Amino acid sequence: KKKDNKVDVKVIIQKNAEEFSKFVNINNVKTGEKETLNDEEILLTEKAANLLNIKVGDKVTLIDNDENRFETKVGAIVENYVYHYVFMTKTMYEKLYNEEYSSNVMYVQTVELEENTATALNEELLKSSKISSLTSTENLKNSMSETLKALNQVVYVLIVSAGLLAFVVLYNLANVNISERKREIATLKVLGFYDKEVYDYITKEIIVLTVMGIILGLFGGYYLSIFILKTCETEPLIFKIVSTPISYILSALITTVFTIIVNFMTYFVLRKVDMIESLKSVE
Repeated sequence: KKKDNKVDVKVIIQKNAEEFSKFVNINNVKTGEKETLNDEEILLTEKAANLLNIKVGDKVTLIDNDENRFETKVGAIVENYVYHYVFMTKTMYEKLYNEEYSSNVMYVQTVELEENTATALNEELLKSSKISSLTSTENLKNSMSETLKALNQVVYVLIVSAGLLAFVVLYNLANVNISERKREIATLKVLGFYDKEVYDYITKEIIVLTVMGIILGLFGGYYLSIFILKTCETEPLIFKIVSTPISYILSALITTVFTIIVNFMTYFVLRKVDMIESLKSVE
């Protein structure tokens, strides 16, 4: 808790630093470097820190199931993408809660198992009266993968829709540009300009506008993507935002291809401009 805001977290207590590092990677959000626990501060995962607007050095209150409150300091914000966690040492736990540390969770590493073997292992472990529940990271990983696959379908629809919208906008702008400048185009033809020269004259403007649109779109699209991903996030989930060069290249390439197609279609529209009728119009 910080002030009036609360977030449910799981407290993970490090009994042995060397053994713990074999199971859990605790990396700083900003630097990406590995964080080590000390006996004076806790480590808090990123999404929980964002929800409570917590920064390094802030003091927070931990409230257990019995409504006991313990104030402590946040030493670092660390990476984690599903659920919220607080990490602390065994010594800090005993000092903070004033009770002897007793583990109620065991982390176990297994070799890569086939699905049937993993299921059989889980069933065998759950037969023990000492085990109340069992969570497999492989199952969690598969569950998240299925969720993200469904999200990918939405992304593909958005990409196709955006592409079609870009094509329609480019085509309509080209048509409007020509229809509003028929007299100018007809005058050029009367003065002896060939169709290709008139075409070059008009399409150069479209090309310049397209290049400007690509530059502004790549810059603005990055921040728009961040906004969309943040909107899609649920309370226990955070997306790692990664922009690769291929994304920018493909975006620019698709827009360029659409511009070429529109310019090709524009050539035939320009050839149909009636010089006599256009010059008769009164401005």
